[in-house]
Amino acid sequence: MKVNELRKGNIVYPKDEMYNGVLSPCEVLGIQPDKKICYIGNSKFKAGHLDMFVVDIVDVQPILITPDWLVTKFGFKDNGGGYYQHPEYNFFLFYHEEEEYFECYKQVPANDDSGDFKTLQHVHRLQNLFYELFDEELTIK
Repeated sequence: MKVNELRKGNIVYPKDEMYNGVLSPCEVLGIQPDKKICYIGNSKFKAGHLDMFVVDIVDVQPILITPDWLVTKFGFKDNGGGYYQHPEYNFFLFYHEEEEYFECYKQVPANDDSGDFKTLQHVHRLQNLFYELFDEELTIK
């Protein structure tokens, strides 16, 4: 992953952010001038006190998009047959299970040639595309 792929609000796995032995997703709060990533640690939460952490990009992992992430975290509807739909927009994903990637489609009028698709594997890229298309954040529900 490259630092220029990230922006505020993206969800990633910082290397040292573990909860019960499993990587814990965290929201990017910003990117410092020295290209370090700022985030609030989920596993380091103490009642009434949140700490901001800084990590180098090499210590940040992208999160693989899965059907579970789409449905339970982002609220997409499972239409069956590998198709997922955003509940508010004509935005669809088709899951290619064997290659572990999704094709993203935005439904557009027949005379509009912007309705082609992109392939995605990672949550932060889906979030970025969603923001680019709809000028709205795709956040965890």
